[in-house]
Amino acid sequence: MSRMIRVQSILTGITAACLFVTSAQAQEESALAFPSTFGAPSAIAGAGGSGFIGLTLVYPRRDVPSNASTKDKLDGDIVVGYTVGNPIDNISLTFSAAITSLTNTFGDSGALAIDLSRALYVTDDTLTFIGATASNLAAWGDARIDPEAYSIYVSHLFSLSGPRAEIPMQITVGYGDQSTYDDWGINVEEGWFYGIGVGLTPNLSASLSGTRNQLNIGANASLPFLPDWGISAGVYDVTDNVDRRQFAISISRAF
Repeated sequence: MSRMIRVQSILTGITAACLFVTSAQAQEESALAFPSTFGAPSAIAGAGGSGFIGLTLVYPRRDVPSNASTKDKLDGDIVVGYTVGNPIDNISLTFSAAITSLTNTFGDSGALAIDLSRALYVTDDTLTFIGATASNLAAWGDARIDPEAYSIYVSHLFSLSGPRAEIPMQITVGYGDQSTYDDWGINVEEGWFYGIGVGLTPNLSASLSGTRNQLNIGANASLPFLPDWGISAGVYDVTDNVDRRQFAISISRAF
């Protein structure tokens, strides 16, 4: 079994794609897509009573030798989750489990995660939520090498007037104890992170996210011919500033 991106990043990519689908279904009046964030968690949760399952592929996986073959550098994860509660009236909780590698013996490494969401401010035009995540819980296999990770964040959803339609945007700012690498790309440190998403077309949104020394870019798309499916793709550490550039693609289904 091999180590790859951190579990929190895995969950962020898949839940972004699923949130993109479920939010779009819940906001059919919006002409443009829900502005998901790639590489940063969102406090805007999916609907209570909904779930998701997703697959992520990344290249190259973490801690693989630079001279390894392309096949050895590729790895993937599977995540399944379910959301309960109402963040407007009370709180929303999302419980998820990740199988953190598809190589060697399937299921020999993984971890659990819990996301919490609560509305802070709701109007007809804007939404502000606070969220918290605890990830890499009850880890098994090689996932136990990484410690549990905790983060708290605020997400604000609003829109700007566009030439043809309202342009939905999301801004997330948060702090985590395992949120970024040091300047040498060796040790994981605590620190601030951010994410910005914008809806571009009825089926596509784009985003950027980052920390003090790392920039990520990505996009989320819904599939018109498969209403419950979504795709998220992007690049972590796109400038390779901390020597941790990774390409990632997730496909997920909401249920």
